[in-house]
Amino acid sequence: MRIAVPATIERPGAVTLSARKLLELVRELPGQPITLTLLDNGWVQLLCGPAAFRLVGLPAEEYPPLDVDAAEGWLTVDGARLRGMLARTSYAMSQDESRPFLNGVYLIVRRGELRVVATDGHRLALGRLEVATAAEMSGIVPRKAVQELSRVLGGDEVALALRDNQFFLRTPGFVLVSKLIEGQFPNYEQVLPRAHPRRLVVSRELLIAALRRVSVVADDRTRPVRLTVAPETLRLAASSQELGEAEEVLSAEFSGEEITIGFNARYLLDALGPMEAERVVVELKDGLSPGIFKGATEETHLCVIMPMRI
Repeated sequence: MRIAVPATIERPGAVTLSARKLLELVRELPGQPITLTLLDNGWVQLLCGPAAFRLVGLPAEEYPPLDVDAAEGWLTVDGARLRGMLARTSYAMSQDESRPFLNGVYLIVRRGELRVVATDGHRLALGRLEVATAAEMSGIVPRKAVQELSRVLGGDEVALALRDNQFFLRTPGFVLVSKLIEGQFPNYEQVLPRAHPRRLVVSRELLIAALRRVSVVADDRTRPVRLTVAPETLRLAASSQELGEAEEVLSAEFSGEEITIGFNARYLLDALGPMEAERVVVELKDGLSPGIFKGATEETHLCVIMPMRI
């Protein structure tokens, strides 16, 4: 990463310093201007108010360059929109190091659309955004880069590109370059269910609160919660031999035959949390097929969650 901050430059120069020690030092300094001076012996003098330090530096030319200018086919998107897409998908990234091609988000630019996909094999999150470009590119951006982007992206426009095995992103004053994860991302389009005849609509906040309460007595490892969908109602239930039982009923929009299906409560909360819509839509086929979760007003984002046998 490379970041630029405003400064008064009396003499241009460059040096390499220990990032960890510099951060530890700056954290303890008072809120006053800092003066950095490169000394003749390669050390750096740091002055801040009454505090003075001399830090050992290393030659700047030995630091690896960021070859951002070599990237082509830049795509410009709104930073806040991209951050929202990552928030609605990155929770589904896998933590299984034996399958590294799932330890990131799959970025695809194709036919005027940017797609962000993440899956761990039990759930799949997808976000879509229309973009003004004819370029086509794709790659798996690793978890660490995704986490860093989630922290730094704001309201400014950002430019991103994928070239060979690298991902590039730049905003005013900030550049990130990351290696892409090698491997073939699964064919996520085959995972997306095609026919879901039953549609449940319920308040997102009420569902989140009920899930948190009911899952308190669920098994800590798999967090199973049973959802029973009937006309105008959604019943949530959980139980474990060690803790007991819990049940809660919510009002919901639903018509059709009653369905009972089990899900991992943590997966449901991960999917519902980043949504912004007041109501959530749950599309179901039967008690054994995956469910689709999305905001009632957020057709460009969805999460597919595999059911559990309870």
